[in-house]
Formats: sequence, C-alpha cells, structure tokens
Amino acid sequence: MDAVTHQFGRAYEALRQAERVLLVAHKKPDGDTLGASSATLNWLIREGKTPTAFCADLPAPAFRFLDNIHLYTNDPKAFNAAYDLVIVFDSGDLRYAGVHDHMTRLEPGYTLLNIDHHVTNERYGHLNIVLPDASSTAEIVYRFFAVNGIPFDSRIATSLLTGIYTDTSNFSNAGTTPLAIEAAAALMAAGARHLDILRHLLHDKSVDVLRTWGILLSRLNHNQEFDVASTYLLRSDVGGGPTDIADGLANFLNGVVGGTDTLLVLRELPNDQVRGSFRSVRRDISKLAKLLGGGGHKKAAGFTVTGRIIETPAGPRIVA
Repeated sequence: MDAVTHQFGRAYEALRQAERVLLVAHKKPDGDTLGASSATLNWLIREGKTPTAFCADLPAPAFRFLDNIHLYTNDPKAFNAAYDLVIVFDSGDLRYAGVHDHMTRLEPGYTLLNIDHHVTNERYGHLNIVLPDASSTAEIVYRFFAVNGIPFDSRIATSLLTGIYTDTSNFSNAGTTPLAIEAAAALMAAGARHLDILRHLLHDKSVDVLRTWGILLSRLNHNQEFDVASTYLLRSDVGGGPTDIADGLANFLNGVVGGTDTLLVLRELPNDQVRGSFRSVRRDISKLAKLLGGGGHKKAAGFTVTGRIIETPAGPRIVA
C-alpha cells in the first residue's frame, strides 16, 4: 500500500466513525472548494449523517445548480458546537479558509483533516492529504472516493466535475493532466450534469459582467522588462455591482493572451485592500504570491494586500 492510499484509508475511517462533521469551504469560494466540499456533503447525507457546511462567504448564485448548496452557512455560530471531524477543503492555511479565529472556539477532541492541492499548503491538519500533482482538490476527493470504493451518483459526480472543470480552466491550462481527463470521463459516465456546469459557469455571463470585462481588456499593459501583462479593476468601476464580477477573468485572459509568459489581474476590494491573481506558463508564481502573503499553485496563485491601485506608464501599482 502506497502512502497516498494509506492516507485515503485513514481519512475514510475518520469519516466513517464521525457522527458530527464540519465541512469548510474557503472564503470567496470558487468551483473547486465548493465542488470538493459539496461532493463530500452529498455523500455524508446519503449515508444518513447530518454534516454542517460552512463558508465565510456564501456561494455565488452561479453555483445554485450544485445539489444541497443551500445548506452552506456563513454563521460563525457553527463553531460553537462540538465535532468529531473538521475537514477544510482547498486551503493552504486556515487564514485563507477564513476560519483561523473561529477554530479557537471549537470544543477540543476533534480531528482536523486538510485536503488540498496547493504546493504552499502549511500541513496544518492532524491528517493532511496534500497532493500538488492533482489538478484540483476535487480530483483528490475523486481519488478518495475511488480508492475507498464509494459509489458515485449524479450529485457527487456533478460536484467533483465542477471542481476539476474550474481549476483546469475548462481543461485548457497546465492542470489538465491525463489523470484529470480520466477522472472527468469517469464522472460523466457516473451522471455528472456537465451541461449544467457549462451553462452556469461559462455561458451565464450578464451584460454587466461583460461590460466590466471590457474595461479590464482596455487596460491591458505589457511590461516587456519583466514579461508581465497586467490589468486592474477599481471599486468605482463596479459601483454597487456584484463582488464577484471579475472572477474568472484571469483564467479567461490566460487562455487568450499571447506573446507573454505571466498575467496579473489586480482588483480593489472594500476596506482598502487589493487582490492580485497571477497566471503563468513557465514561472513558479506561487513563490512570488507567498512573498506577498498569498499562495497557490506554480502556474496559478494569488494574494491580498492593503492599499489602493494607481496607474503608471509601466502599468498599475499598489500604494498604501
């Protein structure tokens, strides 16, 4: 038995024996953290358990096609209860998950399971299943199900395919490995509703979203010295619009911008913060993101810093 199979077995025993389970998707959730956690949620419900699903930011309406997505709560009171097992999905650390402070309120005695594929993961769990070779955390959960002989159904398969689809940028980036394609094929055969995924995550872009993307495209700047293409979005550009209006743009641009190795999308957030999203073809940008307090993968990483965006001839800059 190899080490990964052994880890999957330990995690399965912990889940099988646990009566009270807390599932944590990271803040500002994407399709991978929601896909991986909701697949586990739907499996536990099928097994007759009543897990609690927490996310510091409730899932965006685009994910309403995922079964039981309405069960996620952002109420911190979820951490006032006692649990046998707490599982954090797709988070390099508990701060990124948005639960660092909440965890101190949990009653002692629980097991913390950390499932992730980020190379910058801090291994903060009692059990750590961290596989940087995986395309997504959803692919890891797929492997967990397969190794332990857990049957897939349409609900579970749709959740897992959503995560793989999201983190491979529609099967177009470096995360698109043979194992990812193999998993996707098996999930479709198990009844994954791939047309729902396409309709809600790729085709369902409103006029307001596309107009904002136009602003971002008009600001593209190529810094030849560092070979970085960058663009930015100010808070004033979206006004009172949805907070996730620019989500997915970095992946979109990474697939269509040629002649440069690295892409950076900056976006002003409330409370004088700026979020940066890196994408690269050859560079390990996770190291740069980590220096800025963030993390991620070698080819896709991000960070959040305090400041605001100003424009310069060399491209956008962040100032305190």
